[in-house]
Amino acid sequence: MRSSNPSFPETVLFIGAGATAQLGMPQSDLQTKIFRAFSSNEPNVRLEDILADSRPKRIFGMTPAFEGRNLEIMAAFIRFLGDDLEKDWNVVDEDDMANGRIVFGENVDERTLRSRIMELRREYDWNALKQIIPVCPHDEGEDNLIRDVYTMIDMKLRDKQGIKVRGKNGNVVLIEPNRLPKARNCLVLFTNIIFANAWYGLSKGKRAEQFQKYVRFMDCLARMMQKEGGRFASRYDRTSPAFYRQSTSIITLNFEIVFLWLLFNANRRVNHAGFYLPETSQKMEQWLDFGVPSKSRKISAVSRDRSTGRFSYSQDETSVFRANECCSPGSPVGRIGSFFFAHGCCNWRECPSCGRMMYYLGDEWGDNSIHANPPFPVPLFENNDFNRTEKEKEWKKRLRYDSLECISCGEQTIASNAPMIMQTMIKGIPTSFLDEVQRESRVLLRKARHIVLFGYQLPPDDVLWQEAFSEAIRSRKGTEDEAFCTVVVGHLGDKRWIQGDEMMKVVEKYRYTSEAIGRGVKAIINAVAVFGKDRVRAYCGGIPDVFGEGTEADVKEILYPEWVDWKGTRLEK
Repeated sequence: MRSSNPSFPETVLFIGAGATAQLGMPQSDLQTKIFRAFSSNEPNVRLEDILADSRPKRIFGMTPAFEGRNLEIMAAFIRFLGDDLEKDWNVVDEDDMANGRIVFGENVDERTLRSRIMELRREYDWNALKQIIPVCPHDEGEDNLIRDVYTMIDMKLRDKQGIKVRGKNGNVVLIEPNRLPKARNCLVLFTNIIFANAWYGLSKGKRAEQFQKYVRFMDCLARMMQKEGGRFASRYDRTSPAFYRQSTSIITLNFEIVFLWLLFNANRRVNHAGFYLPETSQKMEQWLDFGVPSKSRKISAVSRDRSTGRFSYSQDETSVFRANECCSPGSPVGRIGSFFFAHGCCNWRECPSCGRMMYYLGDEWGDNSIHANPPFPVPLFENNDFNRTEKEKEWKKRLRYDSLECISCGEQTIASNAPMIMQTMIKGIPTSFLDEVQRESRVLLRKARHIVLFGYQLPPDDVLWQEAFSEAIRSRKGTEDEAFCTVVVGHLGDKRWIQGDEMMKVVEKYRYTSEAIGRGVKAIINAVAVFGKDRVRAYCGGIPDVFGEGTEADVKEILYPEWVDWKGTRLEK
């Protein structure tokens, strides 16, 4: 018997790291190589050569290396955090001060600079992390340093133990338990900096052709949702979820904001273009639902928009329902699309004082905004002249460049307050709003008729999502609500859709070869194990090539293929 779920999104776009790899956002294997290089002590190798990726053995791959002023700042930053393991970590010497002046300027007050260097060392313990990395397993074939270092730190934190490492003179040294959270902070910070460097390259026009394919895809999706709203307005009451919930939702496991920011801008463009319902002459707008109530500072370069009370609320089902109850010609009618960061986001800040979450998207609109990412503890990526509040201006005078004022209580938040679930095998209890986002994500998976694995392989060791997918999909096996799966993973395969016996022949041909991942074979195998062969199709020719020209037909083929049985949904013809 078929159950009717007209109020839930029919398609879930489930995004993994592979979805933005072509834009230079580093996947785990590249992160592993980069951090191995950062922590190495090879003789006659300068830190600048590693950061610039100028050695014969290149490590950054498609991820952009550091250049120009950013290279100078990053090298000096790493050095004054305690890069030299032979020096006393608790002493800020003249070399550290010289590196501090490279970062913060020649005219900075000496006492302020010395104090700030020590503050940063204690918050981002690179000295400890650099000693911990060599202790982690190092399999040349399948090295996963990122997972292993998080797991080691989290295991020791759970057990309230330190980590034994070997010093340069051969003696065993204990990294005390109280330093481990700060070593973890440093790993998160450096990861976010690498992502931000990739975004900085995009904002400066690098990979412009590839980037525009993503822009066209999100623009087309926004226009399609606008047209959909017009169709649904004649079929459903405007206070019904069947009207105000868009038919596509997005769940991302990535920390960066590529898809979010492009969709924000795409929605803004269609909202400004104007679409009016003929029955009531009300303007229809579309907004994003993050799964939890949250606030953001206004995206504005105007000084008065940094005064108390000038912020934006995220939208959710309750706010849209209330807005749609009003039927006067001047009031807008809203529709929401779910966009869930199931593992957290670089652009979130959890206030250490009140515990509320806010998100940051800079002070200027535009697909390639240079200010879309939050500031870092050092002035990287030309992101130091954004529109600050009065408190933030005072904090900046004390060299606290990353400080952002909490929108809820006015206290200081810093870069390490970004709540994110990292690649650890030690799964703890997530913060309350991340827990809520994950609950909402599971509901979407249970109700969706079509799930697109977009750059995500659904690996067996990702226990959380393996369990979520298995329950959501296999509990519906044999029913008329059984789900379908589209796999868009890999880049070496043919640039066309495959399914059925043809798809399985590709699996058998490449399953035990070095091309298995590049041809999407592992992702197909994992999807078939959950959905069944007849419910899976695949495109393994690469993202963004799957977008085609970004036409409505191209986007429909990804999100709403005729191959899916839409009977009983809002998309039933």
